[in-house]
Amino acid sequence: MTREISKKDFATLSTLPRIGVVHPRLAAGGGSEAVALWILFALQDVAELTLMTSGPVDLVRLNDQYGTRVEASRVRIMSLPLLPGLGSRFAALQSARLARFCRGRSTDFDLMISSYNVCDLGQPGLQFVGDFSFDDDLRRELHHGPGGPRNFLYDRSFLRSAYLRFGRMWSRERDGAWKSNATAANSQWTRKMLRERYGIDSEVAYPPVSAFSGGVPWEEREDGFVCIGRIAPEKRIESLIDILGRVRERGRCLHLHVLGGKGDPSHFRRMKRVFQQNREWVRYEGAVFGEAKREILSRHRYGISGCRYEAFGIAVAEMAKSGLIPWVPRDGGQVEIVEDQALTYENEDEAVLKILRVLGDPGLQMEFRERLLRSTARFSPERFVADVRDLVSRTLDREGRVGGLFFERPGTPSAT
Repeated sequence: MTREISKKDFATLSTLPRIGVVHPRLAAGGGSEAVALWILFALQDVAELTLMTSGPVDLVRLNDQYGTRVEASRVRIMSLPLLPGLGSRFAALQSARLARFCRGRSTDFDLMISSYNVCDLGQPGLQFVGDFSFDDDLRRELHHGPGGPRNFLYDRSFLRSAYLRFGRMWSRERDGAWKSNATAANSQWTRKMLRERYGIDSEVAYPPVSAFSGGVPWEEREDGFVCIGRIAPEKRIESLIDILGRVRERGRCLHLHVLGGKGDPSHFRRMKRVFQQNREWVRYEGAVFGEAKREILSRHRYGISGCRYEAFGIAVAEMAKSGLIPWVPRDGGQVEIVEDQALTYENEDEAVLKILRVLGDPGLQMEFRERLLRSTARFSPERFVADVRDLVSRTLDREGRVGGLFFERPGTPSAT
């Protein structure tokens, strides 16, 4: 997506553009936070940068988790306290309050950026779409609600409709105003959904994915699988255990590491029992970051995902870039990561057969591994930084707020 810009195109501005980055909440552990952190990193040297969010912001921890070097001295942080008594719950209300706050300050900026999904920013801006949680009907179509005792909070009902309607009223969101923003989609699948569902054009900016490379050579790695994702029904971890259990019944002595924090409490209690029942070969590691995550990925051969209709699938890309061979459901943006039908499945039966085929063919293993390592280079943080700067530059020019292009100055940090 990034276009080549010649040196003569770059203008030296006496005043840096004022840019506000809006993100609902920066809590370590999610994929959307990675996008927000790398946007801040990409712009911190070339803009007067302000982060607007809710809740506490621990830059040290966030930098450590996502591999960024966002400096507190270069980013002004405007953080609303979480609503009293709600903590991190009722995300729609928390986001509505933040959106209203940000729109009231939109004239303070040359450009506003929503780093997580669509948003009425008060003026035409730039938005990065990471999933479709902003459309309750589409979310329900894709994921069918989280299941379990908390279903009433997510299923179509008078209470949920009233809750979301109140959030929209509180935010004073203007119907369809977000469609005037420039839009970056996190995959070709997301881009297609945006066009078909809402009639808007977008550009693809694949999320930044750090590689946990330099691990154990393939022949010394364990014949084990890794699954990364919070313990939530839509991740279908119990189905993955069934799939790999059937592979084990065919004589394959493999094991599974599940890396992820707690999601829905009732579902987590159920999954703890499932983990216990399969404790001989299933190991729940909890939320794992940094060096501990690197160590697990570097010594295993395979990965697997059960979540359908992932808009992209950062966890899958992490595994592939770290030298693992992952299998994914045959839908959503994660198919763009593996790029081979042999690594996608429609149901459990197909998954078992395809896994057995690769496990029994060392030559095929090396072919897939080498191909994945080459193809996932397009998900690098360096490319994402370049995409962000190009999108911001063109959006500023489009709106006529700042003349000329302003990037690639001496001293701009590289994404390493």
